[in-house]
Amino acid sequence: MNVTYQHGDHLYHLNLQQGGDGAYTITINGDAYEIHATSLGDGVWLITWDGGREVVYTAQNGAERYAHADGRSMTLIQPSPQTRKRKRAGGGDDLTAQMPGKVVDVLVATGDVVKKGQTLVLLEAMKMEIRVSAPHDGVIKGVYAQKGDVVERGQRLVEIGE
Repeated sequence: MNVTYQHGDHLYHLNLQQGGDGAYTITINGDAYEIHATSLGDGVWLITWDGGREVVYTAQNGAERYAHADGRSMTLIQPSPQTRKRKRAGGGDDLTAQMPGKVVDVLVATGDVVKKGQTLVLLEAMKMEIRVSAPHDGVIKGVYAQKGDVVERGQRLVEIGE
């Protein structure tokens, strides 16, 4: 199976070849990895590889795929020519909830200077902690969620500008 996913500004070209008994060869942007995947039920997978293991929580909504492992969350989409980062008229990026959940903490305020990868908001969804991180260095233009809020998928949480 060949597929291309986009996460943020990055494209990942994947080739997945299934072997026997849960064994897979996955090639990501030309780098091949041998893994073993065991379903633990309800979108939860145990992934093992050379000396490593990780529990990965997955969900999907249409063409969007969500994965959460080791405190990191990814939303993967199959890009189309129309796929673009959500930019506001003022030049900022809207950061939205990847899935329905509860706001555990908001770690920034309007006007804060943030670095790429910095955690801005912590969500809890499906008993997982999801970190909403800055996609680039910038300044927080607006905060639209508060600790304790229940949010829907796609709901605007933070706006970050350059």
